Amino acid sequence: MGFILKFILIAVALSWIFSNLLRFFLKSKLKQFVNHANDLKREEERRNKPKDGNVNVDHIPRDYQEKRTKEIRGGDYIDYEEVKD
Repeated sequence: MGFILKFILIAVALSWIFSNLLRFFLKSKLKQFVNHANDLKREEERRNKPKDGNVNVDHIPRDYQEKRTKEIRGGDYIDYEEVKD
């Protein structure tokens, strides 16, 4: 009976130790992965930033597009006078 109790206690202790070590290892690797991804994103943003201060707009909001299509489209306005005969 004593052997089974010792075996169970050792198995529980080892599983607890391995689970804590595994959790620590996974957290550290996940943190390294997130930091690396953030570094890559910052580097890409730095490379894509315009150097002369100009801003490029890649997206036009949908509300503006709908409003813009409703506006009257035509040619130039020509001022005229009515002539009575």
